[in-house]
Amino acid sequence: MVYIRGSSKRTITVVLGLCVVFVLFTLTPYSDKALSNLPDHGFRHSTEDQALEQERRRKQKEQWENEHNMPENPYQNEQVEKPEELNKQLFENPPGHDNGNTNAPSNDEPRQQKQGEPSPGQDEDSPNDGLPTEFLEFRVPSSSQQIMETKIGASRLKEFLAEKQNIEAREVAVAYILRQANVAYRNNTVYSVVNKPETKIPPSGDIHDYTSLARYFWKNPKTPDNLPYIRLDGKPNPDMDSVWDYRLLRKMFRDCYYMGQGYFWTGDERYAEKIVYRVKEWFLDEKTKMNSHLKYGSLIFGNPLGRAQGVLDMFKVYGMFDGLKAIQGSKAMQREPELIKNLQSWFTDYLVWMDASIQANQEKNAHNNHGTYFTVQYLSILEFLGRDADAKIMAEDAKAVRVGPQIREDGAQPHETIRPISFFYSTFNLQGLILLAIQADSHGVSLWNHRGPIEDKTIRINSSKSVPIKVGGGSIEDAVRYLSLYAVRDPSEWPYPDSGTRNERDVLKMARIAALVYGKDKWEELIENLEAKVDENQPGEGEGGEGATTTTADDGDPNGFICELGVLSKGTLWHCYK
Repeated sequence: MVYIRGSSKRTITVVLGLCVVFVLFTLTPYSDKALSNLPDHGFRHSTEDQALEQERRRKQKEQWENEHNMPENPYQNEQVEKPEELNKQLFENPPGHDNGNTNAPSNDEPRQQKQGEPSPGQDEDSPNDGLPTEFLEFRVPSSSQQIMETKIGASRLKEFLAEKQNIEAREVAVAYILRQANVAYRNNTVYSVVNKPETKIPPSGDIHDYTSLARYFWKNPKTPDNLPYIRLDGKPNPDMDSVWDYRLLRKMFRDCYYMGQGYFWTGDERYAEKIVYRVKEWFLDEKTKMNSHLKYGSLIFGNPLGRAQGVLDMFKVYGMFDGLKAIQGSKAMQREPELIKNLQSWFTDYLVWMDASIQANQEKNAHNNHGTYFTVQYLSILEFLGRDADAKIMAEDAKAVRVGPQIREDGAQPHETIRPISFFYSTFNLQGLILLAIQADSHGVSLWNHRGPIEDKTIRINSSKSVPIKVGGGSIEDAVRYLSLYAVRDPSEWPYPDSGTRNERDVLKMARIAALVYGKDKWEELIENLEAKVDENQPGEGEGGEGATTTTADDGDPNGFICELGVLSKGTLWHCYK
């Protein structure tokens, strides 16, 4: 049965398109010889084939350079700023600072750039800096190809890349990556905890202590000094944006991830140089470094310490680690032989704090998405520190602590469905469990098919109310299927309270991962239905709760292809950056 998506107008378009394809292939004399000359998107392995491939790439490169009037070295006329020059420039006239006073607030608040948007001060048209903007096969370093073949397997990689949709997806994905990487490279905003205004320095009095503010807490009208702040449910306090630590930390992780990908697919050293600079700026440089703890994460003014939720501000650190892994063979890293050692020292101290911290242990003992992302964060750091034995133990423990008790036999996640924004948090937690399964794969531990025992438990809703629930019996596959089936239905059919938005694109991405792990045949029809739903809805910007947002419709799913390569490599290439 042929599955046709969209409106009647779209159906007519598809039929006309098929007619055009039929005419072209019927009347055009494609001989076997002509077909044999089409580009080979696989990877060759014999010496003779490698020589042919190199010659083909050389001709492709020459043709591209001639068409674009490029010099032999595209960067030979460009002066690339070195990290020390960038450092000097930023500290001489750092954006958001007053006469060199790093404590002064800025009138120009930094913000997250939209997809493909140039950095402040840049023309909307691509600056003439020679940064790559599209996927070109001859630019992919041979070392990157070898790494993919080693991590995934040459035959499996060739089979994956031979599929037409993956050839197209690679071009879209790399173009998207380069847009993000170029915005990150051109952005010279100082990323540092010392950007805080003096009025928002934490109780310690140390501007180097990371601080983020609790979202739903406001000044107390019943006390003379308005302290401590009190909670107003569902009403975010805009004052939380006056402290930029959270935003800059997450931006730094994201930038490092995309610039790492940019280097991996192009070999452009400038991406690697900027990653090295950003890492030193945030963690190591004396003037701008962050102290190695999150004592004041999700702080409520008037309290001496932050909340447990603040520990999760760091969970996306795996994006930075993936970026560093991608540039490990770069000249920029060779020029900084102590960088990894010094960064490992920082994170060793950070884990010491986590192990002793009341806030961190509260997150560790949480049974919902908070516990999931605590483990994602902790396991990522163990991997970076080379503590493989400890990482494997934690991955094994995740079966009984994370996966088993969180998925019911029918695939529902009872610790998330009790939330008022239940579909979003079910999606959010499942993304974390999938990320955790990819991490566990790299340590020889499989979480994909684990099912915990079915048990009766009690969930505490608040300080005065608890409800009985049944947990266990389901796998990650069951949870993905459960969400997928409801994602294609009308939202009113979701059997739990839900006042938030939903993003079918996120569910589609998880379904595609499930197809790689569990077999395409079991997921083909459901993926087609999800694709139809995504095409129908075209999700736009929106809010789905504390920190929850939907994505803007873009070119398909640019991160999906990269994520699938990470899954195929069992997490040894990189992880799915959420």
